[in-house]
Amino acid sequence: MLSMHETKLIVEMYQSGFSVKQISDKIGIGSSRINQVLIAGNVPRRDHSSASRLLHETKFGRHSCNVLTNLTPEQEVLRIAGVMLYWGEGTKDGNSVVFSNSDPNMVSYFLRFLREICGVSEQRLRLLLHIYDDQNEIELKKYWSDRTKIPTSQFSKTYCHAHSNGSYKKISKYGTASLRYSDKNLLKVIVGWIEKFKMPM
Repeated sequence: MLSMHETKLIVEMYQSGFSVKQISDKIGIGSSRINQVLIAGNVPRRDHSSASRLLHETKFGRHSCNVLTNLTPEQEVLRIAGVMLYWGEGTKDGNSVVFSNSDPNMVSYFLRFLREICGVSEQRLRLLLHIYDDQNEIELKKYWSDRTKIPTSQFSKTYCHAHSNGSYKKISKYGTASLRYSDKNLLKVIVGWIEKFKMPM
């Protein structure tokens, strides 16, 4: 039977950002018992994106992003360009910033926006390639890794489409790259910037 102090400590630690496993390791109480305390106390549970972000902050001391304020004129140009790119090509719902395009220059520019304006963590960047079955996956992974400076170890499993007749080789010579950054809060920031650019109907 846990004491009131232990129960209160579990809730406070979870609400301050520690995971169930981290709490278990720190105070020596089993994870199943900790989960029972959180359920009994009707403590709202975190989604995967929030859990991942908080784990990096509490365990590794890394903030998921550090969005710049008081931008220089050059940085403001980059911010606006990044927002416009995401408005056109980004996923607005969900828990992650997801930007997909077949133009390497466009992907590289959006990645510059994430790095320089949003201050993202390099270790959390993920890249997924969409290619056709007659394209060379190894060569394309190397190409995109060189262009984005994201190591292939951070690439998700490539999605290979069946061969299709047409001009796809001209349009998607390097396949399509889907850049993902799991951070619900950053997605809200970017979508909020988009909303400010929308004209009233």
